[in-house]
Amino acid sequence: MQQIIEFFIRNKNFLLFLALFSLGYSLTQKAHSGLYTRNIASTNKITGSVFSWLTDKRSYFALREQNEELSAANTQLLLQYYQSKQEHPDRSHGLNAELLSNGAALDSLEGRALNIIQAHVINNTYHRRKNTLTIDKGSKDGVVPDMGVSSPVGIVGIITHVSEHFSVAQSILNTNSRVVVKSKNSDHFGTLIWDGQRIDNLLLTEIPKIAPLSIGDSLVTDGKSTIFPRGWPVGTVTDIKPAKAQDYLEVSVRPYTDMSSLYHVYLIQRPEAQEIRELEILSQNEF
Repeated sequence: MQQIIEFFIRNKNFLLFLALFSLGYSLTQKAHSGLYTRNIASTNKITGSVFSWLTDKRSYFALREQNEELSAANTQLLLQYYQSKQEHPDRSHGLNAELLSNGAALDSLEGRALNIIQAHVINNTYHRRKNTLTIDKGSKDGVVPDMGVSSPVGIVGIITHVSEHFSVAQSILNTNSRVVVKSKNSDHFGTLIWDGQRIDNLLLTEIPKIAPLSIGDSLVTDGKSTIFPRGWPVGTVTDIKPAKAQDYLEVSVRPYTDMSSLYHVYLIQRPEAQEIRELEILSQNEF
């Protein structure tokens, strides 16, 4: 026992060095292990973020492609809806539309084909008094001035300017906008305007008091213009009151389309429109 004690006394410096070395080595290993763990965690986080970003991008483009497919399907459903309305006149009046191989619709009330162009809104103003829509289709796609513009649920404007690749439409939220519309329940018609106030409220003017209108009635295009065919959806009557002009009503209308949220639209052309306009201009010049 005495020899053991003497051994520790003689070698105390070496033993102290060995103990401190062992402690330092142990602490170094722990530090390296923590650093390694943190590096692995950081690498995993970065890698995970990259893969998450790539997944989001793939999902975005996949969703965009799916939206395009749904929009094309909606075009067919929209046209089939009008066909159904005509096949069941006891349920509602409207456009009889049938999708043709060239993407047109057949309006049996007019007896002529309607050209339908699927497009997207790339700019939309609704906070001004004279609002417009910019659309990603132009003359190379067959767009011409005076084509009607509709969302999947109702009218939104009329094409006014066309370039090769783009076009601009006058929104129904424009104080210059004028569209002839009627009730689905009768042939009494009036002019749809916007007073520059609320974006969810249009006004139907010049509608006679004898028109059988009620709150909740659906309004559709009248078809007397060369822009929209007869029976295209417009909106719902929300209020009725006497107009300043005697024997007329002023009707508040909520448009079917949310004008602050537009992307998929359809450009509508009645092929006989140009012929009608030329004939009307000719007749006006003769009288």
